[in-house]
Amino acid sequence: MSDWERLGTVFETKNNKYFYDTGTGKVFLCDVVESAILESLLTSSDPAAIAQLDFTDAEIESALNTVLALVEQEKILQAPSFQEFITPKKSELSDLISAGIEQVILELTEKCNLRCKYCIYQDENVGYRNFSKTDMDWETAKKALDYISQNVGENLALTFYGGEPLINFELMKKCIEYSKVIMSDVNISVSFTTNLTLVTDEVVEYLASLDKCSVLCSLDGPKNIQDFYRVTVDGSGSFNRAIKGLRKLVEAFQDKPDHSLGINAVVCPPYSMEKIDELNDFFKSLDWLPPDTNINCSYVDQGDIDWEQLGVPKQEISLEEFNTNEELADPIGAWALTAIDKDDEIKGMAQDISQTKLLRIHNRVITDEPTLGIHMNGCCIPGRRRLYVTTDGNFKVCERMSNSPYIGDVENGIDTEAVYRSYFEEYSNKSIKHCSNCWAVRLCGICFALCYQDDGLDEDKKVGTCNIEKAITKFYLQRYHQLIEDTPEKVEYFNELIIS
Repeated sequence: MSDWERLGTVFETKNNKYFYDTGTGKVFLCDVVESAILESLLTSSDPAAIAQLDFTDAEIESALNTVLALVEQEKILQAPSFQEFITPKKSELSDLISAGIEQVILELTEKCNLRCKYCIYQDENVGYRNFSKTDMDWETAKKALDYISQNVGENLALTFYGGEPLINFELMKKCIEYSKVIMSDVNISVSFTTNLTLVTDEVVEYLASLDKCSVLCSLDGPKNIQDFYRVTVDGSGSFNRAIKGLRKLVEAFQDKPDHSLGINAVVCPPYSMEKIDELNDFFKSLDWLPPDTNINCSYVDQGDIDWEQLGVPKQEISLEEFNTNEELADPIGAWALTAIDKDDEIKGMAQDISQTKLLRIHNRVITDEPTLGIHMNGCCIPGRRRLYVTTDGNFKVCERMSNSPYIGDVENGIDTEAVYRSYFEEYSNKSIKHCSNCWAVRLCGICFALCYQDDGLDEDKKVGTCNIEKAITKFYLQRYHQLIEDTPEKVEYFNELIIS
């Protein structure tokens, strides 16, 4: 790897070439010779290599003068080599965390009435629990809520998770009603994720009675897809029950402005634009689904699943193919960005899929001088905004981190020593050597959830995730600037949004 590779990257749209500077966040339009010079500097770290470029001496001299002027006037190619991340001091953690937890996620049960073929909770997936018959009991839930009531701000998202949380619906109701009593001065909103198959009239009637409620519905698309992957214990399909449950929720929430539904569809390999077209067409065909329903697509966490046994042919992709072929690196994102190009505005499923990454580029920090510090990518402060409580009362960072070090429990509260040691110290020590040499460090969305196991950060997993993140970030840089060239009015849309 070149010593200068961390200083920026050259990318191109259909019509132009650009340079993104790591230190300042600036992007510059380049001609062919200027981009070649910058590419040569980044990949070789040797200014003498410029003389070997296939241009005339006059062309190289003119372009080099332009680049040198940018170095002098715009301070490009001057990002410092970072030795550490900007993180809270250990002495500051307690105050930061006690400032007010915004979301508590209670794992009501480890039980599930489905056996989705791609589910991570199977014997084949080392590092994850198997299907379990464990429920959270009321004593554990009460202790968790009592702790939250002493460490909450003005607002609280009370979230339920599983397994399938509706299996323990009675405990869900009890938690909600208890929270109203002990946090009567807090603005509480309720949310949970469900596979929809246990949604009954009783469930929707209760949910509709709440002041604020949001439900994320797991639905993988039309019947042929849903019934192949999302099956019951006896192997039968779940589509009919899921659609029935979704419709009940839609009807119950239709006159409730503070109630909302979202849908997440898991997309399984082999990936193709046609497959995502099929999903989009299906959701658009549900004329009873509110048009503002957030519909997102996500990749399956492949773990150790034997896809060939499921009839999915193995696909080998080289690193070069991955870095240069957008549809191979991020087929869901590629589909969304292609749809945005075709439509008159950014809307629908394409909007829901793409806006976070495009917004990160749109809202990136741009400075006159190179910034001297870097933050820990997309990582949160564990325990500050959200807290995940397992069925047995242990605390984890969030629901996406079932296999990760604990950060406390309902008996003792958040363990700030564990937070600092397992997350800030370990992440910093194992990541800084990679992040300090990466051009995408300021645009990176990698968080703890993408690289942790029970015993801490998995460095190999982190590096693999980094390669994916860099490739996808470059594709989004290209697409964002293509939008600016073709339809600048679409970019105005991002000025109205807040990055998550």
